[in-house]
Amino acid sequence: MKVLKRKFMGRIALITVAVLLLLTTLVGCAGGTTISTLTLNEDVFSLDKDEMAKHELEPSELKQIAKMLQSAYAKEQTDKAEYNSYEMLVAANRGYDMTASDFKEEGEMPDVGVNLEAAANVIVAANAKATENNLTDPQKETVREKLNAADVELLISAFRTEVTAEESDIWAIIFSAIGTVLSWMTVVGFGNYVVGICIFAILIEILMLPFGIKQQKNSIKQAKLRPKEMAIKNKYKGRNDQPTMQKMQAEIQELYQRENFSPASGCLPLLVQLPIIMVLYNIVMDPLRYVLGQSASVSAALSTYAGTARAAGGLGLSFDTSRGSIELLSKLNAGDIDMMEGFQFFSYGEGVLDSLKSALSAVPNFNIGPINFGLAPLANGFGDWMTWVLLLIPVLTFVTYFITSKLNRKLMYQSVANEGMDARQMACSNSMMDITMPAMSAFFTLYVPAVIGVYWAFRSWVTLLKSFILSKMMPLPTFTEEDYKAAAKEMAGKKATAKKSSNAGKVRSLHYIDDEDFEDTRERGLARRAAIEEREREEQAKKAQKTPFGAVPMKKDKPSEQQKAEDAPVENETAQASEASDTNDTQDNDNNKDEV
Repeated sequence: MKVLKRKFMGRIALITVAVLLLLTTLVGCAGGTTISTLTLNEDVFSLDKDEMAKHELEPSELKQIAKMLQSAYAKEQTDKAEYNSYEMLVAANRGYDMTASDFKEEGEMPDVGVNLEAAANVIVAANAKATENNLTDPQKETVREKLNAADVELLISAFRTEVTAEESDIWAIIFSAIGTVLSWMTVVGFGNYVVGICIFAILIEILMLPFGIKQQKNSIKQAKLRPKEMAIKNKYKGRNDQPTMQKMQAEIQELYQRENFSPASGCLPLLVQLPIIMVLYNIVMDPLRYVLGQSASVSAALSTYAGTARAAGGLGLSFDTSRGSIELLSKLNAGDIDMMEGFQFFSYGEGVLDSLKSALSAVPNFNIGPINFGLAPLANGFGDWMTWVLLLIPVLTFVTYFITSKLNRKLMYQSVANEGMDARQMACSNSMMDITMPAMSAFFTLYVPAVIGVYWAFRSWVTLLKSFILSKMMPLPTFTEEDYKAAAKEMAGKKATAKKSSNAGKVRSLHYIDDEDFEDTRERGLARRAAIEEREREEQAKKAQKTPFGAVPMKKDKPSEQQKAEDAPVENETAQASEASDTNDTQDNDNNKDEV
């Protein structure tokens, strides 16, 4: 029972690890808001006399204010504040006071010139949130009295980030090369991203066909050992004590070694495919970088521009996921990029904006009819009709994973399970996998763009089709009753030969597990097995004769000879084993005397 319990706990641990891996992967890919940092360039505060003449505040005072704003920004990011200090300062530089209680964003909000009172209010409000470099009350009064437009512009420029079109990450270059293939598939799919990734999924399964063939060959090799493995397990049928289970597993491992088969070899194709699947997922999730060829710097800048408040010069869009760019691209309009040149958060390298405009003109279509598959199913709340349509995607994902996992299990070789508790535990673990994994996938498709759910579901069906084709081209072997009997005879013959040579002159275990392996106790071992099987048949017959009013009373039979043999006192067998041990010891001593 301890062995069975360990095996059951091992399966539970394996399921738990698989679920945690899936959870970690999907959270990493679909996760929510990321905590960004505000990078301060202190060199901008090194001013000459002519530049200092434009400012009312001293460079040291401006540097302290900048560091205080940086500290406040970090606190606001941690607290997931609706607005941040830097965003509000930029808005004040454009003429809007986002600290006002009656502030509202309505329609277009063009640059109307700096609002010094609003900028001072932002600095004072940020000072209350900052944890470092806080201003004293006299310093706050100085800010309110002396702050001018040049001071505000200098503070903003201290945090301005340069955007470049260069991509230095080698992995991003490789991903972009694969993404180019996806862009071609999108063109083949008439410019529709949903159709393009479905064609892309088919192409990837074709390229990964060698791994599938390798896995199928490994399943065939394992299936060929089934009769011999069944012969070993039938030999110990009805006994589930720990010594028996250990002995059975040892014999199965000896069989695998003798036949040059390793159960772990079937895991290699899966381990190789896992990183490939993750690479493909990231490519599909971020078409701006890997399909349209924009750098990480440009992608981050566009995402910041789209999510920044309109008062600060952004688009004021909201996103359900900060990972990838599908949702971002699906919400952009053709003219939205025109105002990005005046966006004060960034300074742009040569040709960056021209390259971005060219890329955005080639954005694929994420719609099928009026339905935007670039949105997450829960993007617009339950009041929007599109939400109810997109909610079918998680349902489709769950049903697809549930059905394909069941069918894949039928197409693949399943190892031989022991009867009784072991079989029930395996069935239980399979049932947990059939429900848990589809449920986890369906849950996360609620929060990622719907096109990702379509990609998962379609790829599962393509994988199932590939497995079906391989099972027909390279079918698993089938066996008749005669094959199992022949294997049992072969294994019995090998075992008898092995025991005769290796156990000669040795004292046997007092346990019953090896009675059938020796000539002098084989008859008793076979009788014991027959008695056990007879008892199991009687118990099944009693269960079958039960009625809704209770079990049918049965006349108690006299114990059979096999039952008497099975119920024989252990002391007699112990005595017999001890006599055998004494005889063997005596023979060994005589042999030692002869040698002397």
